[in-house]
Amino acid sequence: MKNMLVVLDGSSSDEHVLRQAIQLAATSGGDIHLFMTVYDSIEELNRYVGFDNYQEVKQSILDEAEVKLRRLTDKFGDHFTSTMHWGRRWHFHVISEAKKISADLVIKAVQRHSRIAEFLHTPEDWHLLRGASCPVWLVNDSTAQLDRVVAAFSTLDETENHRLLGERVLQKASELATALDAELHVVSVVPDWLQTQAIVGPMPGMPGQFPTVIADMGEQALDHAEKVIRETLVKLAIDADAIEVRRGFADIELADAVGDNGALVIGSAAARKLTTKVADKLFGNTSEKVIHHVRGDVLVIH
Repeated sequence: MKNMLVVLDGSSSDEHVLRQAIQLAATSGGDIHLFMTVYDSIEELNRYVGFDNYQEVKQSILDEAEVKLRRLTDKFGDHFTSTMHWGRRWHFHVISEAKKISADLVIKAVQRHSRIAEFLHTPEDWHLLRGASCPVWLVNDSTAQLDRVVAAFSTLDETENHRLLGERVLQKASELATALDAELHVVSVVPDWLQTQAIVGPMPGMPGQFPTVIADMGEQALDHAEKVIRETLVKLAIDADAIEVRRGFADIELADAVGDNGALVIGSAAARKLTTKVADKLFGNTSEKVIHHVRGDVLVIH
């Protein structure tokens, strides 16, 4: 995390986002580049109606954003490089800027959206998560000190890429915990099959034994998950303050593990070519589901 791109929008969250970035840079020795997004509905009004002083009004809005940015940076006494962009679809330009400066982290305030709005029109945050070539840290607007970093670790090695992504999640979570002087918790979630048997139905030939068999399989899954976590931590030479394997739905359990003052580090293996499918819009991948529930920060690793 040596080269960070901080996305600002002129809102009250900007100071908190920049403060978090500065804290991270102080530990990692990284550089910070600011990207200010500016947009006003005056542009759409001009398209439909049109008025003579549109350019003057737009420039006035840009000048005001520039003043806000300078006041913010002056507050921290640092000189940052910066870029300003006018437009609603800012995620394209953030992704492009991140590649241009070879950013290894994008930091932005998290924006909450309704599920209906997401189905009708995917928010810019989702586009950023899916399109960025580097990790994206969505910072919650809470000013409380983060007390733990939760690494969401999957023990299902479906492919070599999934295994490598899981290791990358642990490494980035360890780095973030060190930078923020927070505890590192590693959490894995396995399904609670006893709660889903009504969906899958009992297995033929053992109606009375089914709950017991499923319970035994569940215990084995818990033990296996913990074993995989510990072996991976030893392999990567990472010390965790806590290891926990939970049963249930990943998005809900991970959000609960993070709490109000934690940061979740989670991997995203969403295939960009599939993001236009209805199924993906309805359900998304785990990292996108988690954001609906988590109350703390989220760092998404690609």
